[in-house]
Amino acid sequence: MIFVAEIGSAHKGDKSLAFEYIRQSALAGADIAKFQLFGSHPLGSEKGKEFRNAPMEWIDSLAEWCDYHSIELMASIWSMEGLEAARSVGMKRYKIAHQKFSDTPFVHAVLEDGKETFISCNQRGVIVPWSGPPARYIWCSADYPQYPQDLWMPDEFGDPRGYIVNYGYSSHVHGYADALIAIARGAQYIEKHVTLNKMDTSIRDHSFALSFSEFRQMVDVGTEIARLT
Repeated sequence: MIFVAEIGSAHKGDKSLAFEYIRQSALAGADIAKFQLFGSHPLGSEKGKEFRNAPMEWIDSLAEWCDYHSIELMASIWSMEGLEAARSVGMKRYKIAHQKFSDTPFVHAVLEDGKETFISCNQRGVIVPWSGPPARYIWCSADYPQYPQDLWMPDEFGDPRGYIVNYGYSSHVHGYADALIAIARGAQYIEKHVTLNKMDTSIRDHSFALSFSEFRQMVDVGTEIARLT
């Protein structure tokens, strides 16, 4: 099982907060602390986009802090600048967001590194264009947040052929019950947003993100479920 703490823009452009998010992610049992590497031109219009470029400037510090806390650094790669930043610190694995799924030249450029790359996809029944390693397909909803009545996920995860979007699950649902369902269905990768303050309205992610105590509970119960399935 791989548990990913999605920090995203929760640091709000504050390096001290970024450090604390890494520290808390490690204490909560996350295997990976994930940021966003955009480049010169942040995408999207939602609140918080002004914070997105900070990790580009901090990439060396983020790598040092993750190493200090014995947690892996990973990032969603949004641009060639972001890819170069990831390469500069020897990032072991990459993530490609669902918004970049259809950008074939860019995805090929990332996969050419030969590193395990998690690619989010939110199309039911899609036959993915890049089969097998290093691509790992992750089921992900495009809704932020996604409410329980709208939740859909594959009936089965973990197809070793890598042709189906079912290696893992990236969630935007409140709580972690959905993640446990995914694990019970065979998901080998779980990604959840994390927050130090659910009441923070500076970006959209805080309201549905897990507290670190909730993330710890998810890791403990999810690990046990994975052992039993």
